[in-house]
Amino acid sequence: MPDSATIRTINISSLRCPVNISGDFGILPLSGEKALEILAVSFKTKFFALLITTAGKAEVTLDGTCHPVSRGNVVFINYNQVGRLEMESTFSARMIVFTRSFYNLIYTGNHRIKNDTAFSGLPSVAKFRRQEFTEFLGTVTDIIAEGSRQQALAREVVCLLLKVMMLKYIRASGGENYIGFKTNRTLAYVESFETLVNQNFRQLKRTSEYAGKLNITPNYLNSIVKERMDLTAEQYIRNRVILEAERLLLNTNLSVTEIAFDLGFTDKSHFGKYFRKTTGESPNRFRQKFVSEQ
Repeated sequence: MPDSATIRTINISSLRCPVNISGDFGILPLSGEKALEILAVSFKTKFFALLITTAGKAEVTLDGTCHPVSRGNVVFINYNQVGRLEMESTFSARMIVFTRSFYNLIYTGNHRIKNDTAFSGLPSVAKFRRQEFTEFLGTVTDIIAEGSRQQALAREVVCLLLKVMMLKYIRASGGENYIGFKTNRTLAYVESFETLVNQNFRQLKRTSEYAGKLNITPNYLNSIVKERMDLTAEQYIRNRVILEAERLLLNTNLSVTEIAFDLGFTDKSHFGKYFRKTTGESPNRFRQKFVSEQ
């Protein structure tokens, strides 16, 4: 577990990307000390990212799940995910980083790429075939060229090329259920629910509270979330709270009491019961088990 009491938050401006568009989009080459400096300690992103491995091997841990990667593998990192990189000396990559506002710059009407809510449930890793990966890197080259010219409409061109990359990522990730989910009012409700939970899970933990914000009934919210995710709205809310709890337990030295207060619980006991109901063990036991495995 890291020595620091907090997870280091990184934003695009702090990365000093050679290709940078108004602090909303950047491409950063990663290898050696540069990669270690940025990603080898626990970090939380304030942007979306595609980590494209071009050589060597590494392990990318996102929210406690380890993903081995090598050339041809691309990792998608979502907003506010907690991650860490362990790499071989020969590892090199490019990291494409972009904000919600940049991705949403151009509205396409296609539900798979129209805006950033389309990223909900996206697989963390895509493994490209050799020719597909070569073409994917070609799009990166096109973006670098366009971003370096500083010509009229450069932002718009780069945004469209980025959407092309995301379509290729979706295809390579093999997420058939993700690709096939139709756009309709039900999808809009589910996506809005997910966004609201991510924004408010510390304060709001009841299905009825989110249903009220969406102007629908709790029963209807439960039914559409169950259809989409195969779990109830309450379970989704609880899973989001527990995910954040696990992030803090594994990546910080905050006490269980401090974590309880951070997550909106009035006391350590209430938090402990909430955590145990989902995971089957206490927060302290969860943390100790992780430490013993290191």
